[in-house]
Amino acid sequence: MKSKKPATPQFDSINPTGCVNAKLRRLHRLLNQHYQQAYKPFGLQGTMVPIMFMVGKMPGINQKTLADRLVLDQSTMSRDIQKLYSKGWIAVYKGDDPRNSELYITNEGYKLLEKVAPVWQQLHNRTSSLLGSFNIQLLDQLSLALQQMNTP
Repeated sequence: MKSKKPATPQFDSINPTGCVNAKLRRLHRLLNQHYQQAYKPFGLQGTMVPIMFMVGKMPGINQKTLADRLVLDQSTMSRDIQKLYSKGWIAVYKGDDPRNSELYITNEGYKLLEKVAPVWQQLHNRTSSLLGSFNIQLLDQLSLALQQMNTP
């Protein structure tokens, strides 16, 4: 037997199709599927390429700074760094605190980045062309605005 729905005025006022978080997550998934597919032949997934790019551009960066710059939680960062390390693409020089370990790209990692870079560039150019400079600037503005949610 079906039960009668209780009064839920707060819930009833919600329109899930207008959810900003859901819209942003959808955009991320739509774009990310193309990047994931392109990186799969290289044995890369998720945030591994941005991690490698950042470490390659900033040798010796520590894990906490890297996580802050890429807006990644510590568990995702640790998991991906461990995978990159086990494949021999990243070197980790431990400090007293694992979050302060210095990260470097290995020679094998740079060889991989040299192969991945044109694939990334092609996807970047295609996406940039599709979205246009106005919308890309808008994405930057949206990111800055949402960062304000984190400040008291």
